[in-house]
Amino acid sequence: MLPLQKPLAVSLFFALLSLATYGFLKDVSGIPSGWMPNDKVMHVLVFFALTLSFKQAFTRSFLYAFVLLAVYGALIEVAQATFTSRMGDPLDWLADVAGILLAAALVRYLPAHWFVRQAA
Repeated sequence: MLPLQKPLAVSLFFALLSLATYGFLKDVSGIPSGWMPNDKVMHVLVFFALTLSFKQAFTRSFLYAFVLLAVYGALIEVAQATFTSRMGDPLDWLADVAGILLAAALVRYLPAHWFVRQAA
């Protein structure tokens, strides 16, 4: 994960955020239940990718990213229960948080220069 130019990194983050939102709020009543072996794994992977792309796009602290993405995950679960035929699941939110923390652990062990952009 090498540093991306800021406009590309920000665009990538918002594209992933849009896809995640669509995927989490999409009506899945017509999709066979066995299409994803484990819904929690999907949540971990999505929030892992969102966290890594956030760290590439913005120079905010990890705490800021953690709070922002954890609140987003909670809001998605509320929105699923409120606006769709799906049920919000607190365990999905815990999987979201696990994905954020896994990404943070990876970032901690990656070279710092992978997240530093040269001033343009």
